[in-house]
Amino acid sequence: MASAKLLVTALAALLAAAGGAGARELSRLEMTSAEMIADGGGMPLIHMLRPLRGSGGRLGRRAGVPCDSWRFAVETNSVRGWSTIPARCESYVGNYMMGGHYRRDSRAVVDEAVAYAEGLQLAGDGREVWVFDVDETTLSNLPYYAKHGFGAEPYNSTLFGAYVQEGARTFKLPDPMYYIG
Repeated sequence: MASAKLLVTALAALLAAAGGAGARELSRLEMTSAEMIADGGGMPLIHMLRPLRGSGGRLGRRAGVPCDSWRFAVETNSVRGWSTIPARCESYVGNYMMGGHYRRDSRAVVDEAVAYAEGLQLAGDGREVWVFDVDETTLSNLPYYAKHGFGAEPYNSTLFGAYVQEGARTFKLPDPMYYIG
């Protein structure tokens, strides 16, 4: 924290020494993206590096709960009774779901499940059965959610039912068909 303050102080001094534009550039750190665009400055480079200005510091607190923190709270079951994701997090969730991170997370879950199953002491009488809830466990509804805001729109059972009837779902887990011997 102290090194971050020192860095900002040094940056402010450097910008001030470079000329009058320094104070203006430093004040841009406090602007929202919309204010920055309206000011004619375009999007800041740091915006692409921080999910909705939420990866740290005062800017994250000003913007409300950052999307990555909201996601973490949901994953740890600390947020209860939610029916939609925050509207400001639609792009964050979309990038997560469509990018490699979701696939890596899914792979980690599959690998742990396989390791657990392989470690079980089975009777060996051929009566062991694996039951999967195919609808939510191995089939992806991602195309539906991509079309409907990645969870930012309220769930619509009529639209979802029509999507299911189309038969367009795909396997969501990497290598979903495992043979455990």
